[in-house]
Amino acid sequence: MRTLLTLLIGLLSLGLHQIATAQGLNHHQILNYLDNYGNLDLSGKPITELPSGMVIKRDLNISRTPIRALPRGIDIQGGLIATNCQLETVYPGTKIKGYASFLGSKIKRWPRGVQAGGYLNFTDTPLEKLPARLRVKGDLSVIRTPLTELPDGLIVEGNLYIGGSGIHAFPETMTVKGNIYLGGNAIQKWPKNLTLGGAVAR
Repeated sequence: MRTLLTLLIGLLSLGLHQIATAQGLNHHQILNYLDNYGNLDLSGKPITELPSGMVIKRDLNISRTPIRALPRGIDIQGGLIATNCQLETVYPGTKIKGYASFLGSKIKRWPRGVQAGGYLNFTDTPLEKLPARLRVKGDLSVIRTPLTELPDGLIVEGNLYIGGSGIHAFPETMTVKGNIYLGGNAIQKWPKNLTLGGAVAR
């Protein structure tokens, strides 16, 4: 009985410790995580939220963190690395000058009004929705997502990867300036207006 009580107290203490160490980050604390180039690396840290209106001069890395949402008005002047984290929400108005990788995150929707300047990687996420007339300035990967349709008017300036997703039909109008990698997906409906700069790989 005493051993069981000791075990329970130990588990409770561990849980309280994790709660105590999970924290938000204010503008002054950010300096502890910035490198000389302006990259903000929070990977593996118990940070739960970031302050609104942040401007990050280079890359932001929130991989393996409990952060569920990027703050409103954030301006990332490099790339965003949000792999294997709890991120669910990116608000309209978010600016990402470079690429954005959400591999293994919890993101379900990519809203209209997010500015991203590079590739978008949604591999192994629960992604369900992309906005109409989305323009991706690089590759787009929706590999192994439950996404069932791509938005009409989609423009991908790099390659398109859909293997293992729920996509089996393409929209009426679609532009892919690189290659389309089906990854074994059987496409039952092709676009009436397809602009393709490369090839289709099955």
